Amino acid sequence: MDIVTSFPAYFVGYVHTLLVMPTVVYVAVIALFFGLITNKFAGVILIPVLATIIFIAAQVIGPVVTSRAALTVPAMDCAFAKMAVASYIVFLVLDTVVFAIKKLVVAILDR
Repeated sequence: MDIVTSFPAYFVGYVHTLLVMPTVVYVAVIALFFGLITNKFAGVILIPVLATIIFIAAQVIGPVVTSRAALTVPAMDCAFAKMAVASYIVFLVLDTVVFAIKKLVVAILDR
């Protein structure tokens, strides 16, 4: 139960950590890409899962490419699960916003 009650505070802290420079670029590019390829409203629920997987992979591979760090697999524990759920929520919101803007622009242009 402690995991559920502490999640809102964790989520706010997690969103603040996404505003760091390399991470915000990852989030923006992934959210724009997956928001633009979403065609139906059902995809808005499923596509953030793929976006979360790509984001986690980018966070793991980013240091390997940029600073030649060793490739390490993240530990699959409770902290990883909280991070994955928080990432899903972030991408759910961002992809929904991009999808809605895309649908609005298409509706205006089709008039």
